[in-house]
Amino acid sequence: MTQINSKSKPKHCGKVMLRLYIRKGTKKRKWLAVGYYCDECSKMLKEYDRMRIGGIQEILTNTTKLVEKVTNPKIVVLDPGFSLTKVGFAGEKKPRHIFDSAVYFTDSGESFIQNADKTEIEKKVKKTSHIFRLVDESEEIDKSTFEIFLSHVFEKLKIKPLETAVWVVEKHFKDRFSDFLKGRLDVINNSSLPEKAKDFLRKEKICKYINSFETAISIRRVMAEVFFNGFNISKIYFSLGEFLSLYANEQDTGVVVGIGANSTRIIPIYECYIISHGVSVREKGGLNVVKQLERYIQEEGIVIPDSPHEKNQMLKNIRLMSEELCYVSQNIKEEDRKLMQSDKYVRFINILQDKHVKMDDIRYKSTEILFEEEPLSILSNPGDLADAVIESIQKCDKGLAKSLYANILLVGGGTMYEGFMERFRKSFKAKVSNHMIFNITAKHDKLISSWIGGSMLSRSKVFEERNFWVSKAEYDDKGSSAVDRCI
Repeated sequence: MTQINSKSKPKHCGKVMLRLYIRKGTKKRKWLAVGYYCDECSKMLKEYDRMRIGGIQEILTNTTKLVEKVTNPKIVVLDPGFSLTKVGFAGEKKPRHIFDSAVYFTDSGESFIQNADKTEIEKKVKKTSHIFRLVDESEEIDKSTFEIFLSHVFEKLKIKPLETAVWVVEKHFKDRFSDFLKGRLDVINNSSLPEKAKDFLRKEKICKYINSFETAISIRRVMAEVFFNGFNISKIYFSLGEFLSLYANEQDTGVVVGIGANSTRIIPIYECYIISHGVSVREKGGLNVVKQLERYIQEEGIVIPDSPHEKNQMLKNIRLMSEELCYVSQNIKEEDRKLMQSDKYVRFINILQDKHVKMDDIRYKSTEILFEEEPLSILSNPGDLADAVIESIQKCDKGLAKSLYANILLVGGGTMYEGFMERFRKSFKAKVSNHMIFNITAKHDKLISSWIGGSMLSRSKVFEERNFWVSKAEYDDKGSSAVDRCI
């Protein structure tokens, strides 16, 4: 095998890739192209993959116009999150429903799902099963719960799964082993070993490397199995939520900072390529704010009930209370001073059956956890959210820094707290050099931006013409690995 510069010079991670050829036969000396190789992140990219990404870049120039309601819905867009699930039809401006990502069971064994914005749980709950669960600090999907959940979703949408295509919005999952290996690469690069020894260790590292998207692929396969075998849908596609959020903003380059329920994901994207070695995941999310409120309520002497129904009702009210009342302060001392001078900032909330809670400084102190420092990598000191974004950009090629700094997009429910944007911008500005120009944006629909991106992309004519979808026939032929080719 040999390496020859490609005439088209495709780029990945900002670097011109090398085209790989293999020699076939000895007489004619025929060389066959097998793909492209990025020396920056040691990633192999086949010709088909490059064309596929190029197709999505082409779609950006011809974005689909969204409507209030489609007349003949054929594609369902599903965005299952750890806390909330958004679902609706492709081509529409917003999802039809936002459900809790859980299935509730009654005493009689009946199951139902609940709209996220409802303050009262309709029926008496005996048991709650969540779609995603934490096992050893990593997320797994509950296959049986997901299947029951989908049956209720299709019923709510009043459609037949057999006649439906499904676009699934997925997320980047934390993988501690891959984080360790990334740290190990830092150790190799910064060591005083000879270059030959470093090269050998790097190759060994690459052979053993488990990509941080591995968990997402395993969950993707389980979902595909449920959709195809359980509901016999016609076709499916999976795409990363942060990429779709960027696409919804009609951009193909930027850093997407997504604060979900269970984690904060920082995804650098260059010309539709996800720069995997620059991805960073922080273990802070919206549920951490809710847990802070739970501790505060227990300290106030209110005991969380043992009854499953009352417990679910109280926890739901606490979550809604955090969304409505909590905010991000720009100066903690200034907020404390205001609170001491006046009671107009205090709120009294009834969380369950005349159990009132006084909400004072907890309104802004609970959100501080989103900005707390935590280790960025094995070799570096702890840093806050702004430090994590800066480090993520610095891991990418230096030639991309200007483009990435120019488009930092905030998405996810955790960014919706009042004052979040101002606090993050202030912190970010204090950490970057004065000559660096940066732009931080956040749309009003940042809770559903990834769903909107899926709604736009799935209806694009270019996407349909390029045949990106994974069909039922392809799944039957290749098995669950058929969906691995999705971006």
